[in-house]
Amino acid sequence: MPISKNSHIRFRIIDKCLRDKQKPFPSKEELIDACSVIGELSSRTIDRDLYSMQHDEELGYFAPISFDRKRKGYFYTDAYYSINKFPLRENDLYALEFVFSLLKQFEGIGPVEQYKETLNKIEELINIRSVFGEDKFENFVEVEKSLSAGGNQFLNDLMLAIKEKNIVNLYYKSFSSDTEKQYEFLPYVLKEYRNRWYVIGKNKATESIVTFGLERINKIILTEVYFKKDADFSAKEYFKYSFGISVNNKFKPEKIVLKFDANQAPFIKSQPWHQSQKIISDTKKEYTIELTVIPSYELKAQILSYGATVEILKPSYLRNEIIETYSNSIKKYQ
Repeated sequence: MPISKNSHIRFRIIDKCLRDKQKPFPSKEELIDACSVIGELSSRTIDRDLYSMQHDEELGYFAPISFDRKRKGYFYTDAYYSINKFPLRENDLYALEFVFSLLKQFEGIGPVEQYKETLNKIEELINIRSVFGEDKFENFVEVEKSLSAGGNQFLNDLMLAIKEKNIVNLYYKSFSSDTEKQYEFLPYVLKEYRNRWYVIGKNKATESIVTFGLERINKIILTEVYFKKDADFSAKEYFKYSFGISVNNKFKPEKIVLKFDANQAPFIKSQPWHQSQKIISDTKKEYTIELTVIPSYELKAQILSYGATVEILKPSYLRNEIIETYSNSIKKYQ
């Protein structure tokens, strides 16, 4: 049976534990704890790993592992032995390096930052840097990372408040205001949209559902005041007809009909604008779709980003708003 990628990582974690001079003779429980960084596992899994390291001919490690009954732990009978002399296969290393590069883009975000030391250990264990040398994966794989991580320091507190259902005192300054406002806030759910984090919940004063961008939060104070979440609130339903992060409860979903130049069809098909998207027409001349959404700033911005390759057919008021936007833009260049 082929050895999985997770198994290869566990072998190297076990190898490092067995060679650790500061904590010699690790017990099975300590090996399980060390390997848990890549997922939960059982005692039997460690037993199989130890056996494979010793006897699996395909691996070829033939590791000299023994158990010291007096110290109740495992050790190498050859003090100079290490499986690092047997590097991971090339395809395994590429897969691990790719996953690691994706994780690295989230550095600085609270929930990920607390595992930074663990990620660094995994990087060391799989010998990515020593095997790839100067030919690093990031030299030929570029992943998007937000230039702004504002507000990410509040993620841990907000997740705790959501889990424990505790009210928070939230100090917020919107982009359109010069003054900071304080809110008694009941946090329901966190949502990420285009590299920015938002928290959705209830404003206690108005009893309305609101959305706050974390980068505009100045301070959060956790309280021990428990709240009862509305039983009929569902994040999935709340955002069902939203386009982006904006949800205006004053408006109802509308049918938006957009006609694109035919050459835009492959892009719209491969990355639909919304889950409600329906194809109305797909010809050599045009590609027309229908969305059922609540009109929002994000929707208008998306439409404008396609320039002359898209035309709004319905509703007429939205069509007129886009025409007015283009007219005002032209005036600035005259």
